[in-house]
Amino acid sequence: MTDYEVRHEKIALPCVRIRANKAGGSGTAIYSKDGSTYVLTNHHVVTSCISIEKKWSALLKSERKIDVFEQVNVHFFDYQYSSRSIGGTTIQSDIMCYDKDEDLALVKLRSSKLMPIAELYPRGQESKLRIGMPVICVGAGMGEPPVQTGGFLSQFGQEIDRKEYWLGTAPMIFGNSGGALFLEESYQLIGVPSQIRVMMLGWSVDPITHLSYSVPITRIYQFLEDQRFRFIYDDSFTEEGEADVRRQIRAAEERKSSNASLDLDDAIGELLGLEGDDLD
Repeated sequence: MTDYEVRHEKIALPCVRIRANKAGGSGTAIYSKDGSTYVLTNHHVVTSCISIEKKWSALLKSERKIDVFEQVNVHFFDYQYSSRSIGGTTIQSDIMCYDKDEDLALVKLRSSKLMPIAELYPRGQESKLRIGMPVICVGAGMGEPPVQTGGFLSQFGQEIDRKEYWLGTAPMIFGNSGGALFLEESYQLIGVPSQIRVMMLGWSVDPITHLSYSVPITRIYQFLEDQRFRFIYDDSFTEEGEADVRRQIRAAEERKSSNASLDLDDAIGELLGLEGDDLD
């Protein structure tokens, strides 16, 4: 297999185009095992498919807010000669979790077919990354089949809305959001392209495409941990086990909402049959 074929397999095939009601963008498959495939993207790519509604709970005898999700369509591309896009497959998918502040969301395919996935840069190794390292930005810019652009890591620790972003010079444009920023030397995912610098020129906005900001891999891991999808990067956790933890947390939150004097740890402890000190 040539280097171009390896590159195609590792960074092009996992990249998808997402259609989400009134918006769209890119995504990257990061897990595909045992009939389950998960795609990572930006929250703002799928936000038009998320709404929060008030529902009456007969159990709690009160109104509560719940997330209501619409279907998301995820398009995987097919290629000839590892180069020419010849169509692909669109799969109905569901939003599993999101965090507006982190600008991240996780989508699960309704298909049980295994899909190509991107490899995540190892957790805790980010201190080995250096300014000037070559990177590749991959995404369905302007709705096109995945486009690859090259550049360099340029800055760490850029703060936008009190969140860290990494600045790169691999050009991106509208539609790239939710895609992937890969380290060229290993083809490992180190970020999710999310924003580009813009300049106001009179009444118009001029995008500076070579100044692109990505959600760093550190925040991606934290998002997956906080949302209890740790099985995606840690084999010591299972998909079923994490789903059970999420159910317990939701049940505890409902119990807490019906008993104002009960804190969340105590509510979880009651459900699990644990004392408060055992939760540390």
